[in-house]
Amino acid sequence: MIEDKLNLTYYSGQDLYSDGDVEEELLKAVQDKENLEKCLMEGNSWPHLYHLSNIRENILEWYDFNPKGSLLEIGSGCGALTGLFCSKVDHVVAIELSKRRSMINATRNEQYDNLTIMLGNFEDIQLTEKFDYVTLIGVFEYSICYLNSDNPFMDMLKRAKSFLKPGGKLIIAIENKYGVKYFAGATEDHSGRVFDGLENYTAVERVRTFSRKTLEKMLREAGFDKNDFYYPMPDYKLPNEIYSERHMPSFGSIRNACVSYDRDRYELIDERLLFDSLCEDGMFGDFANSFLVISEEEPEEGFERTEVEYAKYNRLRAPQFQISTRILLQSDNTRVVEKKALRSEAEKHIDTMVKNREKLLQGSTAYVPVEILSVTKDTIVFPYVEGTSLLRQMNASLGKKDKLLAALHGAMDAIYGKTEELADFKMTETFQAVFGKQECEHWGKSFPVSNIDSTFGNFVQAEHLVGLDYEWVFDFPVPVDYLKYRTLYYYYGENAAYLRKYFSEQEFLGEFGLTEEQCVVFGKMEDAFQQYVHGENRKYIYTGNYEKKVINLGKNLQNNEAWFGAIMDDVNRLNHELGSHRRDLVVCRVDMHRKSELPEKVKRAIKDPKRILKKIGRKLTGK
Repeated sequence: MIEDKLNLTYYSGQDLYSDGDVEEELLKAVQDKENLEKCLMEGNSWPHLYHLSNIRENILEWYDFNPKGSLLEIGSGCGALTGLFCSKVDHVVAIELSKRRSMINATRNEQYDNLTIMLGNFEDIQLTEKFDYVTLIGVFEYSICYLNSDNPFMDMLKRAKSFLKPGGKLIIAIENKYGVKYFAGATEDHSGRVFDGLENYTAVERVRTFSRKTLEKMLREAGFDKNDFYYPMPDYKLPNEIYSERHMPSFGSIRNACVSYDRDRYELIDERLLFDSLCEDGMFGDFANSFLVISEEEPEEGFERTEVEYAKYNRLRAPQFQISTRILLQSDNTRVVEKKALRSEAEKHIDTMVKNREKLLQGSTAYVPVEILSVTKDTIVFPYVEGTSLLRQMNASLGKKDKLLAALHGAMDAIYGKTEELADFKMTETFQAVFGKQECEHWGKSFPVSNIDSTFGNFVQAEHLVGLDYEWVFDFPVPVDYLKYRTLYYYYGENAAYLRKYFSEQEFLGEFGLTEEQCVVFGKMEDAFQQYVHGENRKYIYTGNYEKKVINLGKNLQNNEAWFGAIMDDVNRLNHELGSHRRDLVVCRVDMHRKSELPEKVKRAIKDPKRILKKIGRKLTGK
C-alpha cells in the first residue's frame, strides 16, 4: 500500500504545505508511468517540468554513492530525486511537509522497498538514526521558514550535521546569489523579482542565497572542514553539465544561456560572452549560476570512490541515444572518459560505438580514433587524451580575421585531408532514412566511412590528431561537403558574436568553397539528422515547450536606439506624474488585453472540449 510508505506520527496527515490543484495533476501523471513521458513532452507548465522531468536527476546521478550507505533527504517534494537515491544507496528516509507531495513521491517510487517517507517539519521530527548522507537540495535557502531561530541558516547546517555518521557527507544544492543569470536580467528564483539577491534581499524576508565565499565560511563554522564545490550548468534545477574545481569551463565552453521556464525574463547582457570573460579570468566559480557542495567533517572510511571531474547528460534525445559522459580521476592519477547508457534502449548505442571505431580504422581517416579501454553492456571507457583541442586553437585566433582563417583552413585539412579515399556520392536508402530524400545539383564526393560529429571540439592534437567522439559514424555515402558544412556551421553558430563583424554566415561558409545552394540542401539534411537523433519534429527536446518569453533590453541599450530611449523617457515621466496611480492604469491595461484574447480562447476551447468540461467540473465541485 502507498500509505504504508508514509510515517504520519507527527502531524496525523495534516497538509502543512501545498502548491494547489497542480499536485492532483502530478499525482495522476505518476500513477500512469507510461503516460508520464507523454505528459512531459506535451506540457508547458513549469511545475510539471520541475517535478516530473528526469533531468532533475543529473544533479547527482554522476556521483558514486556508497551502495551500502543510508541517506536522509530533507525536503523530498514530489520525489524527483528520491528514486535516484533509492537506486544508489541501501536505505533512504525522505522528509516532506506536504502530504499530497508525499503521496506523489510514494506513488512514483512504489517499486522501492528501501524508502521511508516522513511527513512533518524538519525542526520537529525526532530521528535517532544516523546517516551516511544528508541532502538539502533546494532547501537550505528556505531555512528561515523551517526553523524558529535567530540564526536559522547556521542552525540548519548544525542540525543536518547532527544526523550524519562519522565520515558522513552533507550535500547542498543552491543558487549562487551572484549568478550570471541574475546580472543578465533573470528573476530571482524564489521571489520572482529581478535583482533581489543582488540587492541583498532588502525587499524579501523568507529566503536567502549566498556567494561561494560566504557559503564556504558558513560550512566551516558549522564544522565541515572539507567542502568540495561543483558547478551545475545552466543551474542545479535542470542541469546538463556538472563542472568541478579540477575541470572548469574554458573560453567558448558555455554556449547556452540560462533559459527561463517559470516566468518571462529580461535579457540585459549576453550571458555566453560574459562567461567567456569569466572563464578567461579564472572567475567562473564565483559567478556560476548554482552551487552543488559536498561537505564532510572527516574522510569517509571503508569505501574508495573514483573522483568525478566532469559530467554531461544527453537526456533530450530519442531513448535509444540517451547517454551520459563522465571524466574520472582514478586512484593512480590517470584520467579516463566514461560513456554510459541512461536507458536500456541506449545499450545498443554503446555497442555501436565499438563498431564505429572499427569502421573508421578501415576507412583510413586522416586522424586516429581514440582507443577503447573497456566495454560492458551499458558502458564504454576511453583514455583521457592530453593535448590541445582544435577548438581551442581556433578560439585563440578569434578577433584576428586572417589568422583565424588560416587556423580554420589548417584544421579542416587535418580532419578531411585524406582526399585519395573520396568517391562520387551516390544516394542510398540508408542515407534517406537518416538525412531524408534530398535533391542537389552538386553533391560532390564522399568518404567510404563518415564521422558526422567532426566538430573542432572533438579533436585533440597530441602525437597525432586524435578523434575523441564517434557516436555518429555511417558506412554509406555522405557528401564530404556536408561534413565540412556541419563543422563550420556549428563553429559559426557558437561564435557568431565574434565572427559576424567579418562575415555573414554564408560568407563564412563560402570561404571554404560551400555554395549557397549546397548550404540550403545541407541545412535540410541537418534538420533530418536532428530528427533522427531527437525524434520526429525533435519531440524529445520537450523543454522547448516550457520556455518563456525573453525581453531583450540589453541590445537596445547597447545600440543606443533612439526609439527605445524615447520609450524610457515616457516611462520615467509616467512614474513621476502618475505616482501610485500608474499601477492601477497598468493593471487595467493588462485586464483589457486579456479580455481581447477571449475570442481566441473560445476557439481553442472548441477544438478541445474535454479540457473545458474538466474546468467546468472543477468549478462546480469545488475541487
